[in-house]
Amino acid sequence: MSQMSKFFNQFKRETLLSINTLAPAKVLEYNASTKRADLQPLFLLADSDGNTYKQSKIENAPVLNHCQGDVRAGALVFYICAQRSLANLNGTNYVNPDSSTLFSDNDAVVVGVFDG
Repeated sequence: MSQMSKFFNQFKRETLLSINTLAPAKVLEYNASTKRADLQPLFLLADSDGNTYKQSKIENAPVLNHCQGDVRAGALVFYICAQRSLANLNGTNYVNPDSSTLFSDNDAVVVGVFDG
């Protein structure tokens, strides 16, 4: 494999790993009255030397209606990160794309509880 191919394969891998999509997490705390949870992502990260470390805690993630009854501290859930910031979300009104934030853990939403 050429050096250029290795470079582009590594670039592609790093780019794809930097996009937050569906991921597992442990619920650290759940507030049923606000329908929000603090999560610990379970996928470890690795640095260029191969050392692994935990991701930062996600705080105050909204929990979707269909899984609120099953969410509890210690539960295994799956979350997704919204494509853009949810900070200006207001009901069903359109959201101005004024944010440069994309796929941030700060915009994580719990979409399901895994019971397997």
